[in-house]
Amino acid sequence: MPERRFPTGVQATGAVLALLTALGPAQAAAAPPDPAPTGPVPAAGARFVPGPCPRTPEPVEALATARCGHLEVPENRSRPDGRTIRLAAAVIPATSPKPAPDPVVFMSGGPGGETFDDIPYLVSSGLNRDRDLIVMAQRGNLYDTPNLACPELDRFYAASVALPSYAPRTERLMLDAARQCRDRLTADGTDLGSYNSTENAADFADLRTALGIRQWNVYGHSYGSNLALTYLRLHPQGVRAVALDSIAPPQSVSLPFAWASAREGLANLYKACAAEPPCKNRYPDLERTLNEQVRTLDAHPLTLDVRPPRGGAPVKVVLDGGALVNLLVAKAIDPVAHSGCGLTAA
Repeated sequence: MPERRFPTGVQATGAVLALLTALGPAQAAAAPPDPAPTGPVPAAGARFVPGPCPRTPEPVEALATARCGHLEVPENRSRPDGRTIRLAAAVIPATSPKPAPDPVVFMSGGPGGETFDDIPYLVSSGLNRDRDLIVMAQRGNLYDTPNLACPELDRFYAASVALPSYAPRTERLMLDAARQCRDRLTADGTDLGSYNSTENAADFADLRTALGIRQWNVYGHSYGSNLALTYLRLHPQGVRAVALDSIAPPQSVSLPFAWASAREGLANLYKACAAEPPCKNRYPDLERTLNEQVRTLDAHPLTLDVRPPRGGAPVKVVLDGGALVNLLVAKAIDPVAHSGCGLTAA
């Protein structure tokens, strides 16, 4: 995700730390009753295997002192004798010489957010100030085995910048790429139905047990807040405190607030322009101007040769109304939420 990953998370970290500090031993001892299992239960044979930390594209300084390895769990807990998957995990030590015994475990957003990329933001926010910080790549992620990367979709996205955003042909190419990825993964034996929130929650329950942790604090960001609620409902054992940051409610199968957030952001932009004389003088009716521009580009798309930011040969790019709206939406809402809103990344 190219933009800053924590639009609100860093601001909320102080509150998270305050919550973890405020909850004393009395609250920690009062664990909620065990619910009747409604999803996958932790696997009896799960284990943590120490190993090297992942080699990230950009160096992550905190990994130099981290304890890394993989959690081994069944891919499908209803078939414990089936395939085993490996999930990359890291324990980042607290900076305090006398840390509290209960660590913080971070549940990333997405779904499918690349957890190890989040570490610099978490550490710079002080999340491991007086407690160890634990991160684990949710199943199917980049450093897991298997990972569910789709190079077929990557190739589509690279080609889509030269295609109209919402044209039927563009849609067909995207669906074909997704189908090719699915067919390849299933042909390799991947049980795609096992990559879901209930199995993710059971993975974290297994991680706590495998690491020998009696009690920890759960911090969920964006989709990770949804996962944290699932985890709390199915596996409340050993949970001292839960912090939900930028909550994604469990009743939302998708993220329906994406366009509502974009509309709110654009409305605030129009108001801000109207309140600033230089902007108002140049664009007396910014909303009308934008709508007209979108309609014009839809009717007559611009074909441009754009040089990539990191150099290289110019790339053919089609800028139509849909692409323009997608760019504006990308700046109006969380980058996680808008990642599937458009087909063209101009």
